[in-house]
Amino acid sequence: MKHVILVILLVLGLMPAAHADELAAVKQLAEQGDTKAQFVLGSMYRDGRGVAQDDDEMLRWWRMAAEGSNFDAQFALGNLYSGGSRVAKDHVLAYMWFDILAAQATEGFLGKIAASNRDALKSFMTPDEIAKAKELSAEWQSKHAK
Repeated sequence: MKHVILVILLVLGLMPAAHADELAAVKQLAEQGDTKAQFVLGSMYRDGRGVAQDDDEMLRWWRMAAEGSNFDAQFALGNLYSGGSRVAKDHVLAYMWFDILAAQATEGFLGKIAASNRDALKSFMTPDEIAKAKELSAEWQSKHAK
């Protein structure tokens, strides 16, 4: 329970991540497959909070969390690939992650925002790119069907 509270506080930014014990706790949870901790750890690497800033580690942890159906990570990856500020811009991957999130987050606003972002990307994509993104999304959803 203590670790869950720690992760929530870190996500909300209410606790500094610079302390070694807190970093170790988040990393341990992340390594055990906790997708919230994976997302937080990736965010820590993005921001350089308690760890050296490292875009490769950010991506590694966010992808792991996204593969575990973490909505925040899926949204973050969609934004990351659509903006291309820390990774190469990739509209196919951005569309894929937004489409996956829109299909999963059917209640609340996040799914609607993801669908809107996905649809906005179409104006920057060729028909072949859209088809590829839809194919990747369908493959992911088929593989992760519950």
